[in-house]
Amino acid sequence: MKRLWLCIGLIAAMAVGAQDRAPEMLVEIENGGRQGIRISEVDVTVTVHFTNPNPNWFEAHAGTSTGYVYPKHILEVEGAHDEYVLNPIGTGPYVVESFSVNDQVTYIPNVNYREPNKPYFSRVLLKGGGDAASAARAVIQTGEYDFAWNLQVEPAVIDEMMAGDNTYGFAKVTPGANVERINFNFSDPNTEVDGQRSEINTPHPFLTDPEVRRAITSAVDRELIATEFYGEGNPAAKNILSGIPALESPNTSFVFDTEAAAQILEDAGWTGDGTRSKDGVELSVTYATSVNQVRQKTQAVVKSNLEEIGIEVNLEQVDAGIYFDSAAGNEQNISHFYWDFHMYQSVPSNPTPISYMEGWYAGEDNSNVAQASNQWQGQNYGRWVNADFDALLDAARVEPDPEVLADLFIQMNDLLINDNVILPLVVVGGRTGIGNRLREENLALGAFSYNYWNIANWNLADGVEPA
Repeated sequence: MKRLWLCIGLIAAMAVGAQDRAPEMLVEIENGGRQGIRISEVDVTVTVHFTNPNPNWFEAHAGTSTGYVYPKHILEVEGAHDEYVLNPIGTGPYVVESFSVNDQVTYIPNVNYREPNKPYFSRVLLKGGGDAASAARAVIQTGEYDFAWNLQVEPAVIDEMMAGDNTYGFAKVTPGANVERINFNFSDPNTEVDGQRSEINTPHPFLTDPEVRRAITSAVDRELIATEFYGEGNPAAKNILSGIPALESPNTSFVFDTEAAAQILEDAGWTGDGTRSKDGVELSVTYATSVNQVRQKTQAVVKSNLEEIGIEVNLEQVDAGIYFDSAAGNEQNISHFYWDFHMYQSVPSNPTPISYMEGWYAGEDNSNVAQASNQWQGQNYGRWVNADFDALLDAARVEPDPEVLADLFIQMNDLLINDNVILPLVVVGGRTGIGNRLREENLALGAFSYNYWNIANWNLADGVEPA
């Protein structure tokens, strides 16, 4: 029986990518064969109408961030959506056999898959949680798994893993557009309003001061973080839109200067020995990220830099399975944002990154801001609201001219950077661990797609016997 074992070092809530076609079916796999109920072919046409011109029309059909085409009933029938998320059925090469939340998913072949004699594995086990170094080790050193992604591991650690005489795989970096960043909370995480903290109408006591944000971005040593913890091919970031040449802003820059940063705070009235304060408010932040050795070392650098200029920093680390879990009742996830800073990376799902930039879009009546009223499902976690940014994104949604569209994205980027809404740290390439059992060329890894987009064609390398 051929099986494929996948290991993920950093994963969110183990959310399963929706595959949107067939109704529920029963499938059992024995000895690599297929048994089950095959859906009869029917003449069905689905027509999608856009109300306006849409340069990003394809994202609803092939996107990896937001905007899937769902069966209508799962949005209308009570409980159907949650059930569908846990067990989506559709046109992909595999379907869910079992799903243990925040742990693992087991997939088996879709008997209705459109291409004959595919996929090639009788089972796929997708394992989440844990840490990136353990995921890399499971592929490269022990061979327990065949593939691992998002290996945010120091280059020296990876090199040491690959130095042995009997390795089971290797690490590979593909060019990427991920930006590891610190996000600032524009609401107050320490004041509760109607049962929620970080409530949008409760301003943060000092991060809403633009001079404080400017001082912070000047005080952090991005070059050190990029060089020491990420290595070649992962440069220090000056923009939030990076890795897409047409959208890379030429208008931004950064300088690491702790003396200048301290003077910015002094001039803005934040004074005192040790931790600075103003009008009884101390510059003390809680800075959270996921459990990850590289991220913990980055936290240590940032803490040292900021305490040098009089900002107290308290560090928190949260298991990745909790930190990235989107459940409405999870107060330790990134959408609740119950800290002053949080840090992670995300990536545009395509070269027209509309859904990516929705991370800073407020929308009508702030409907896209994560808050209790929308079960923290809004995409704007930092609660930054800017009418100019919203207008630019709204214009981008309907702009057909590529050059005009590129300029709109650059303007959005510049608003975020010049207002110090975020602190971009490193432009991160996609580092994956690839087991020797797999045919590497069939993985077809790229910057704007999930690693598994071509999994129907993944197979064993020449000479490898099925397990």
